[in-house]
Parts: sequence; C-alpha cells; structure tokens
Amino acid sequence: MSRLTTFLTALWLSAASAQLGILKNIQKGATNEVQAVMDPVGKGIAFVGNSQCGNVKKLTGVDYDSYSQEPDMSKLALVFISRSISVTYNLSDAARLIPLSRGFNPNNPFRIFLHGFTDDPTKDSYKNISNAFLAQGDCNILALDASSLIRWLYLRSTTMTRFIGEKLGAMLAALVNAGVDPSNIHLIGHSLGSHISGFTGKTFRNLTGTLIGRISGLDPAGPCFADLEVALRLSKEDAEFVDVIHTDAGVYGLDEEIGHVDFYPNSGSEQPNCLFQTCSHSRAWLLYAESVLNRDAFLAAKCADYEDFRKGQCDYNDTRIMGYFCPPDSRGKYYLQTADEIPYGRGSEGLKYVNNAGIVRNIKYVLTG
Repeated sequence: MSRLTTFLTALWLSAASAQLGILKNIQKGATNEVQAVMDPVGKGIAFVGNSQCGNVKKLTGVDYDSYSQEPDMSKLALVFISRSISVTYNLSDAARLIPLSRGFNPNNPFRIFLHGFTDDPTKDSYKNISNAFLAQGDCNILALDASSLIRWLYLRSTTMTRFIGEKLGAMLAALVNAGVDPSNIHLIGHSLGSHISGFTGKTFRNLTGTLIGRISGLDPAGPCFADLEVALRLSKEDAEFVDVIHTDAGVYGLDEEIGHVDFYPNSGSEQPNCLFQTCSHSRAWLLYAESVLNRDAFLAAKCADYEDFRKGQCDYNDTRIMGYFCPPDSRGKYYLQTADEIPYGRGSEGLKYVNNAGIVRNIKYVLTG
C-alpha cells in the first residue's frame, strides 16, 4: 500500500470517527429534548393513575381485602447460586433445603434479589447484580422468582406483593433457626420487588420480634404505592437499615423519601441517555451493580432538593456513598450526577453539576430561577 493510500485511509477513518461522534452527540441531544417534553406528561398520567388506583382495585376485586383465601403461591421459587452451584428451590421447601446446600454458609451475608413487574431471575437485572457480588467473593446470593404472580395485570400484581412478602418473611424466619443471623439478611428489591421486601421485613419482625439487617430499594414502584401509609409499602421501619435509590421518581418509581437514606441521581427521575421511562426505571439496578464493583463510584451530597444541587448549594461536608457500600448511619436525602453511559460512576466529580440538560430543560431552569 502506497504512502498516499495509507494517508487517505487514515484520513477517511478519522473523518468517519468524527462523524460517528457528531451523530452520537446529536442522538444524545435529541434524547434530552424528547425526554424533557415527555417527562411531565408521564408524571401527569402517573398522578391520575395513583389517585384512582385504590378505588379501581376495589371495584375489580383485586385489593388485598377482597381475597378470602391466599392466592396460589405454589410456583414461587428461590434461585440460589454461588461460585460453584446453581439450584432452584420451591419457596415452600427453601427453609429446609437451603441449609443442606453444598454452597451454603450461614456466616456469609445472605442476600436476596427481588425483581419487579414482568421481570424474573433469568433477566439482566439479577444477572448484573449476582455477577457483581460473585466477582467480589463467595457469598449466599439468591433471587426470588415471583414471576408467576407479577408478570401481568399490574393492579393485581401490586396486591400480590403483600402476599409474596408474607410468604418470604415466614421462610426467612424459619431460616433463623438454621443459623442465619437476621443482621446478615440483605434484601435488594427493584420496583415491585422493593415493596415485596417491605412486606417481607414486616412479616419477619412480627414472627421473630427482630428486624432483618438491610433492605435496598431500587426505584421502588410508584403507581398504586404513592402517598400510602407505611403499613402498605416499603418504609424505613422494615429493616435496621433501608437505603433507596430513585431513578424514575414520579412515574414508574416513587418520589417520596421512604428510607433512612434516599439517593436521587440526576434529579432522581430523568436518567441521561434514556428516551423512555422504562430505561430510567431500570437504571437503578445498573447503578447498584456498578456500586458493588466500585466502592467509590457514586458519591452524593446532602441537599434539600435537586435545584440546590444544580446551583451548588448543598452540604458538601456531608457526603455519602450511594449503593452497596452506603454507610448504615446515613440519614436524609442525597443528590449526585452520573455519567450518561457505563461506567456511570463519576466519583467525587459526581458532586459537581454539569449542564448537559438540553434546550427545553434549560429554558425551564431559567424560568424557575
């Protein structure tokens, strides 16, 4: 190949790379603009849906009190994996069989992932989180498979969270007799799974008189759970420590401060590079999995709200780590900004707001001061 040909090829590749970069930036910009327009619409629809949820559930006979007997729970299962084994147990037999498993160690942290609506343990949510934990060392990492009860009909599924949580709470209470320390139990719930975790913690406390160690709520489901009393959703009363990450607050996720500590990355509702709300809703478990692998990925500052964070008016003497390594004495609301693609963590740089909001949202910022 001649020098001229080599030069022209390199020039072409450089130009192509530049064009791809420009197209990528245009795509991100377009996503930001559409997101800014659609977010208020989604929140408005969610508000109307929430306000009518209880009445509709009663009218259709799918509220908790309408069930004269427990729904069929026979297909609920626990998937238990370690570095050496992968076993699936029926939830009814789990308390008896798990302690007999070759990979079970009652002294290890006992973590259970609880998936959300239409999800299950074969999907990316559990794969990302379990792989992250196993990469850090051997542990008891399980996943509840509740897909038989929460894969369709959302209104009915919101009621099923209570039945499922009561069943899992009873199983965990039985496991205490097998040597599991309640303080070692850590439930990690996404969306509806967050509220299943809450009902699990409530049931465990009622049966044992003690609290499980920790619940991590990953964008707890909002529709049908907003503005409810603590007995009907996840709350900080359900474990010794409850930490919450909000990524689609006000639409698919709750906006309310419900944990001992609540984190609101990127305002808590509009995640970068997300055109649809489902993307923002799923971002919570992606951030959590990354936090397991990188302790200092997500540093957050205590703020009154995102506007204060955007203006740099937070308490930067009070910063906390978001995610798995969050200190258990953390209390209050914390804000941070992430990157717009993997890896999302910006470390201490995430404490500084970078304006990449786009035209529509910047106009809103100007109008609101």
